[in-house]
Amino acid sequence: MNRRQTSIRRSPSHTPDPLGKLEERKRYMYLIASLVAFPSIYYVWWVYRDTQPFNRYAYPFLMAEALLWIGALLWRRIPLVWIERMVLFTIGLFFFAKYLYYLYFERVLIWSEIEAITGVIFIVFILGYIILDHRLAFALTLIYTALTFVTGLVRFQARDTEVLPDFIRLQTRQAVIALLTFILAKVKDDLRLAQKQTDYWEKQANIDHLTQLPNRRAMSALIQERIDAKMPFAILLIDIDDFKCFNDTYGHDIGDVLISRVAFTLKINLRMTDSAARWGGEEFLVLVNETSAEQAFSLAERLRNEVQKIDFDENLISISIGGTMFKFDDDLPKLLKRADQTLYAAKQQGRNCVCWQ
Repeated sequence: MNRRQTSIRRSPSHTPDPLGKLEERKRYMYLIASLVAFPSIYYVWWVYRDTQPFNRYAYPFLMAEALLWIGALLWRRIPLVWIERMVLFTIGLFFFAKYLYYLYFERVLIWSEIEAITGVIFIVFILGYIILDHRLAFALTLIYTALTFVTGLVRFQARDTEVLPDFIRLQTRQAVIALLTFILAKVKDDLRLAQKQTDYWEKQANIDHLTQLPNRRAMSALIQERIDAKMPFAILLIDIDDFKCFNDTYGHDIGDVLISRVAFTLKINLRMTDSAARWGGEEFLVLVNETSAEQAFSLAERLRNEVQKIDFDENLISISIGGTMFKFDDDLPKLLKRADQTLYAAKQQGRNCVCWQ
């Protein structure tokens, strides 16, 4: 008999995408912030347009940018990362221009404006660490701080030397905040990386690599949770019939393909609330949640019939199933022992059947 290795299809993933949810949440918050910011920008322009030339000519550009941000946020085809970087670049450039204007073009130095602009620059730094990698954000904040320091130093050395100490204190505060923000961002990224590594190894410890189903360890923990909650459920212990003979005839590689095909068939025929696991070797265990004995038995029969439909090189593939309902005085060993006994009974009855207790 020819050995034909049938390709294994993967079931569509129904796993929620946490990153997608996070992006949607960020897009929503940015949209609210933009809608709030636009009337504030307009108000500043309206009040000060006749007294401050910078506000008169620069703020219309900022309002146009705000409208552009709102449109980009509403048009979901534009990646959020593009919008974030555009906003960061625009705000950073705008307030640096405003900083230079109050340094060099106002006839009378307005120190309160310099302090206010520096306060906004602190917010820009924080935004940079949220949007960018912490190393890139740190480099940009250092460049930004150096530019504001050099341009301010040139200005205050030439004029208004009495405020030079205040300016140096302000710039020192800005540099310290940039450094502290970098440290916090690095700690956050390190914690996130450590959490990813922990999640990865936890997943590796709970997943059967051949079938990508939960393994015995993970399923035992899940069943124990149901036992502790005293919720109605059933378990189906499933064994591939004559697998040893098949494995000895065709080899372990083809045997692994058969195990994978059966695992896939079980998985796609379960409800969203049910779970299947590879219990060991050619055995599987299905946890049927919130069910009656009749419903669980019907599911077991459907699984048995679906496995028989597997096209595997002219071989009839069948499974034996032993099923049982959870009883309120059950513990995990007692429940599993009863399922194992019913599976043994199914084997004794000639295989390719469901035995229930």
